[in-house]
Amino acid sequence: MNDEHTAARLRAALVERLWVTGSVRTESVADAMSWVPREVFTPGAGSLARAYEDRVVVLSTDERGLPDSTVSQPAMVALMLEQLAVRPGMRVLEIGTGSGYNAALLARLTGPEGEVVSVEVSAELAVAAARRLARLGTRVDVRTGDGWVGVADRAPFDRIEATVGVPDLPPAWVEQLAPDGVLVAPMWLRPGLELAVAWRRGTGGMLVSTSVARCGFLQLRGPHAGPGRTHALTGDLAVIGEDLPPAALDVLRGLLDHGAVDAGPVLGPVDVRLTGFALAEPRSVLFLGHPGDGMTWGLFDPERPALAVLMQDRILVYGDRDAAVDLYYGVAGAPVVNADRLRLEAIPVAPGLPDSADAPDAGGRTWTVEREHYRYRLTET
Repeated sequence: MNDEHTAARLRAALVERLWVTGSVRTESVADAMSWVPREVFTPGAGSLARAYEDRVVVLSTDERGLPDSTVSQPAMVALMLEQLAVRPGMRVLEIGTGSGYNAALLARLTGPEGEVVSVEVSAELAVAAARRLARLGTRVDVRTGDGWVGVADRAPFDRIEATVGVPDLPPAWVEQLAPDGVLVAPMWLRPGLELAVAWRRGTGGMLVSTSVARCGFLQLRGPHAGPGRTHALTGDLAVIGEDLPPAALDVLRGLLDHGAVDAGPVLGPVDVRLTGFALAEPRSVLFLGHPGDGMTWGLFDPERPALAVLMQDRILVYGDRDAAVDLYYGVAGAPVVNADRLRLEAIPVAPGLPDSADAPDAGGRTWTVEREHYRYRLTET
């Protein structure tokens, strides 16, 4: 009983912090997060107190020991629930059950007259989540399967929420969304630019964002996940890039093996311009691990071949030294972009539908990200 009282107190304190920081903005989301016991869904937290810290908890790892499923940071969970705007009685689809924590929150928000369907690619995780939910008496239809294809037999859905990152919107999700529904998904748009986007239907088959926030999520897994954007190189080094097939990664490893030349200082400060640089430069890459500590931005051109990276206030170049010039002017000339103030349009890539040039003019600077199913137009507001 003491643990229950302690957990309730910790939940209340967490929700209060999220109110203060603005992640929680409505009484309904506050109620759900105050009611669902997060400790039940965070077996890797280590203690009751740590279960209520505002941090990610690793749920499972892959064969390399890297996380492949997590319980998201409470602040991010709350923010996306606010974007989703669930009301009692709604039918909701969740992509990525994980531990079942977010599904439990959705069930609380939809109430006894609503319905939550959640699909998880890992049968092991799906079974464990279903057991946790059943133990709490929470009604969720947990399915094992590929989230990319949604759950057609329960469509249409008033709300669809993905808790995994995707580089493109699956057509099935849009098809299974009710005409006035809301779809919230973490979008991997450029290296280092991941956005939680709330989508509604626009005109001419388009989807239009109603809110945008920075986020960070693991990528969708399963047969339709594609090659992904994060690639292991050597040891603790990984790279995020737009189009990095195995041959390009081999070129990149070769450049790193041959060592770098110091090409001189950069025009600082650069941090505020990196989002604009990534949007404007399709050759941009982001390293996780060495070279350097933490995240390192760069420009990689496998055709030259060349790699230039930012190391604090200097540029290191591997291979063709002209890449250092491209990186210098690319960053120096990049605009300062506030990602939270971007307006996004998803334009279907299909014959007879408008392309980005035909989309309504929203004003401001505009960038386009091409994907298989949709063309994404990002405009400053």
